[in-house]
Amino acid sequence: MFNYSTLQRYYDDLGLVIEKRSDIDWVCLQIEQHASQRQLSEVSLKQINNAISNIPTGRQRRLKRAKAQVLQFLYEVCDWVLPRKEEARCQDRALEWMREIQIFNDDAGRVLRGYSQQRQRFLAAPKSRSQSELAWLLVVLYIEVAPLPLNYWQAVLCSTDPITFFEGQYTLKVPHPAPIAAFANDTQPSFTRLPLPLFAYRLLQQYMLQQTQEPTKSALLKALNSALSAQPYYLAPRSEAKWQRTFQSLWHHHYQVPAELLRDISDPLRHVATLPQHFSPTLPLTIKKSLYQPIVFQRQENQDAIHSKSGKPHWPHKELIKSYRRKKNASAVIPLVPSWTQDNILPKLLFHFCESLFIEGGVKRDNLPADTVDRYSNFYKNLAPLTYQAACEPDKLALWAQQAFETLNDKDSQAWHFYQFLRSVSQQPLTDHLDLSQFEKPSLPARVDPFRLSVAQLHLVIEHLLSSSNGHALQRLFASVAALFGFYGALRRGEVLRLRVGDIRQAFNQNNHFQLTITKTAEGRTKNRQTRHVYIVMPEVAAKLVRIVIKIHAESDHAQPLLALCGESIASRASHYLYPVTQVLKGLFGTQVRFHHLRHSGVELTYLQGLHLAYEREDNHLACLLDDRAMQTMLTKQNCLARFSFWLEGRDFSEINDCLLFDVISAQFGHAHYATTRRHYLHGLERIIPLFKPHKCHYSRDELRFILDMPTGSNDISRVLAELSPQYASLPEQAKKCYRPYYSEAQLLKRIVPKQPASMLKQQWDDNEWLKIWTANAPRQWHNGQVFHLINGQAMRKLTTGELTMRSLSQAWMLLGQHQGLVLDKKQCTAMKHLGGATIAEAFISEHLARPDEPGKLDIVFNCPCNQRTLKAFQSLCHQGFLKSFNAKLTLVQNRKSLNSHKLELIKSHFARKQDTVLHNVIPVGDTSLNIILHTPFSAIIFKRPLAQYFADLLTITT
Repeated sequence: MFNYSTLQRYYDDLGLVIEKRSDIDWVCLQIEQHASQRQLSEVSLKQINNAISNIPTGRQRRLKRAKAQVLQFLYEVCDWVLPRKEEARCQDRALEWMREIQIFNDDAGRVLRGYSQQRQRFLAAPKSRSQSELAWLLVVLYIEVAPLPLNYWQAVLCSTDPITFFEGQYTLKVPHPAPIAAFANDTQPSFTRLPLPLFAYRLLQQYMLQQTQEPTKSALLKALNSALSAQPYYLAPRSEAKWQRTFQSLWHHHYQVPAELLRDISDPLRHVATLPQHFSPTLPLTIKKSLYQPIVFQRQENQDAIHSKSGKPHWPHKELIKSYRRKKNASAVIPLVPSWTQDNILPKLLFHFCESLFIEGGVKRDNLPADTVDRYSNFYKNLAPLTYQAACEPDKLALWAQQAFETLNDKDSQAWHFYQFLRSVSQQPLTDHLDLSQFEKPSLPARVDPFRLSVAQLHLVIEHLLSSSNGHALQRLFASVAALFGFYGALRRGEVLRLRVGDIRQAFNQNNHFQLTITKTAEGRTKNRQTRHVYIVMPEVAAKLVRIVIKIHAESDHAQPLLALCGESIASRASHYLYPVTQVLKGLFGTQVRFHHLRHSGVELTYLQGLHLAYEREDNHLACLLDDRAMQTMLTKQNCLARFSFWLEGRDFSEINDCLLFDVISAQFGHAHYATTRRHYLHGLERIIPLFKPHKCHYSRDELRFILDMPTGSNDISRVLAELSPQYASLPEQAKKCYRPYYSEAQLLKRIVPKQPASMLKQQWDDNEWLKIWTANAPRQWHNGQVFHLINGQAMRKLTTGELTMRSLSQAWMLLGQHQGLVLDKKQCTAMKHLGGATIAEAFISEHLARPDEPGKLDIVFNCPCNQRTLKAFQSLCHQGFLKSFNAKLTLVQNRKSLNSHKLELIKSHFARKQDTVLHNVIPVGDTSLNIILHTPFSAIIFKRPLAQYFADLLTITT
């Protein structure tokens, strides 16, 4: 189950000695017998301890040490949940690690002083080569880049192209010894990224150009011992682990890096880099057309078509495979993509899975034969149906996947192929919330799915959600606010869906500050089963949308879901508010992006805000890296202080215990440990390490010549200084000689990489811009021809002023087509005409039943003859059509001379439904007629005039 060599490498990197293989293997076997998931219970740990205690020899001591080492590895690298006492011991060992680093404090100071002297000498004559060139490069990398274990530096120096230009700076790609990135494959290895300062960049670049053979780790250690034992360092030779601790001590004191961050920058396995983004600000036309459109299910009358003659389900992916087998035949036709079916969405998901295998190939081969794809998908026979509703709910989808995986687990190949299918399922917009971590081997390092959005990229997503001409106004509003909560609140998908009206509170006198309570509701519980409070700060343009949502729910019950109409199911909310967000994300940034990546992005923003406070950095410190003014605005001191105001409570950041910063940040996101936040949500170090160092610093002329690749002693440096510093040109000659250049690396980088791609993202927004976009796309009138727009501009205005409540609107929404809306076709319009047209009247309520505080309700009234044509029209509208939800009072007004007719019996047996009331009114003179009154819960004040006009206009359409 566990790999001894992996543990050995882990402890070698920490500079610790691992126990014997036999003892490690014994402990691993015990753990394998007691744990199948990434957790070890108290009972299982007690049984392992008893097994160790039963050994009478001195091996018992070694096994206890081996157990501690294995559990430390599982806790730190594999994300295991251990009993509390054992987790506390793991944290204590981290403190012991820090204490061992402090031993080298004095040596770290000597290294720093010696480095300053040697750097000056090197810059005075950078072209003079010596035998210590490799050692000098190592020292520079250790001090300027990161204090990594020596084997990582050896891997970097043996790499063919470790330097990349990424997000406005040069970075260093550090490969992982084992794949921990979700994107890792044979062509794209797993790696992390470190920022590469210009001095180290130039030195490493020269080394890579001159390198003749790959250095071994022993050669690197020998060169390091030789160089640092000589002038100007005079340090005793030592092991690679002790050298690393020496440089870790230097970083801890010189750059003021706390213990947790020091572990991050020292261990590449604690973070994964993001891949370069390739996106267009324009949404693909197919997604633009399908956005907010209801998912079309297979019609009931066509259900027989999805079953074969034998009664077995029909699987469209089998037809796809057959078509590729016949592809050599010119007449072969690729089948169309199947529709969704409510009772089982697997046929469509399997079709997409096989289609992607044919188009994109497999993991190792570009082109897969039809027989291979058939074998890869052969597990479908053993799968239970997956309903549409279950697929929309994360817990139900995860349960289905787990049960299916257990069913197939006896057949290794089928289980592996099914896992590949689940990876495809997690890429689909409808099911992108599927968590694949439960199917990974617990003994392997937990996989990380790295991706992040900037503030400007999020705002681009919001603009697409608001500006769509599809859907209705509340759908566009709720989807946009869901994305805002996912980013600025870093909420999980289920937390956004379950957020209730009573769970959000606007801060007093702070329009863009909100407090969210994430807790257990009737629809589900939090991931860690604990309540937490999340504090959100967002730009005013975004806060306006949130305040509108709060306003329209002013009269709603506190238990009412916030992003929902009253009575709307959680599956409907996921489908109509979160699904469009996922569609836009995938359309702009690629199919690998999920709604959960908004949470990744929000966590990083909060983390950067905390570090800006801790290191007292200005908002422009990362300007050239972020290339995003909107994100830069969120990193101003005002916004950073506002984000942590719940913790600061009016105090300055310098007055609080900043050692708690990472724990406070992790608690905001529901993480018990900072390690979870660091590993899964904060990607790479290219935005973190620059915060340790000042934004600008002084450069000598020799250093500038070296960085800018100019000849030693070149006088052309004066021209460069004049271009970089306009004030330099105006100085007298004597003053120019004393001038000390003071630049940021971004300024110098423009001289090295003059053509940097311009950002395609919008950088500034007016505070009312999104509000205007939202209202502009809402219909101004209640109806247009045969379409009744329940959620229109007038209704939204009445919601915000309190004239219309969300409860009243929701009642009408439930009865008038919900998200599909009320659209009458020609057949229904003709039926309305046959009933004589609808009249809208306020319902009569007797005085003793009337409530003064309750508004009057509406009745829909029809006066028509009582015949077969009327019966057919009534059945099409009230038995099956849009009026079927309203109770009816059917009054037969009959001339006394025609009492012998069967009209009353016809009404009772064919017109009336179970809930309807039938009355008989005999008149002495006049024609027999049928009076139909449909009782609605609609408010007469709000809906009387719009509905009356709508039904009146329908008659003009049919005539």
